Amino acid sequence: MSDLPSISEKADFLRCGEVTQRMTLEALAQIAGRRSSTWWLLSRLVIEQPTGAWLDELETVLATVNAEAAAPLAPESAALLLALRSSGGQADDLTALAVDRTRLLAGVMQSEGLPAPYESAALGVEMNSDLVLVVIECYRESGLEDFSAEFGPPDFLGAELRFMALLSYREMQAYQELDAGLAALWVSREIKFMDAHLLTWVPAHCEQLSALAATSFYAALFNLLSQACLLDRGDLDQVSHCLAHELPADAATEEAAA
Repeated sequence: MSDLPSISEKADFLRCGEVTQRMTLEALAQIAGRRSSTWWLLSRLVIEQPTGAWLDELETVLATVNAEAAAPLAPESAALLLALRSSGGQADDLTALAVDRTRLLAGVMQSEGLPAPYESAALGVEMNSDLVLVVIECYRESGLEDFSAEFGPPDFLGAELRFMALLSYREMQAYQELDAGLAALWVSREIKFMDAHLLTWVPAHCEQLSALAATSFYAALFNLLSQACLLDRGDLDQVSHCLAHELPADAATEEAAA
């Protein structure tokens, strides 16, 4: 994971409709890079504790997002930025955020009726079930052994979001290597993982957490995350169609030269 960029290097969300016919591999690489950065940001918001330095970085990122009302994710990201700025950043505010994160994401408050942040729990199956083994196999077939060890259970929300960041980053690298076929493979893995895993639980789970959050920050975060998953799935369809039916111009040139 060390070759993934910091989110601060690219603070942008993918704009729906950005994929057009006869795009170049360079343009597709830029889109994949922005998608990777978005997934990376979302995973950090789930995995990391809300420290002052991290929230300052997040504010910088969110301030660059297109705020036009018609732009995808604009209302959700604006709401998160407003909640972040309203939190104040003082010690008591950080404590309140940390407590809320523990309630919602640490998987230790389920006695209070809070849903655990794991795919298996959300779908009502055991944590050592075949479902979790399938998640692990998705990681392995992408060259990742023990991928989720640092995050906890393999089907933890943060681990699955981080995995999407990695897949889209590998897609970007394939475009940079002028290998449209390899990029298509990574896109197919992204679609497969979203359809078989993320979309089966994350949007609904985030709606629950948004309603149960004790802070406006985490309520806004989970609303953003839910919408981002749905938006990205639509964008993947556009990318997949482009690769299947409209071979990128520079890929066609490369093929002819060979």
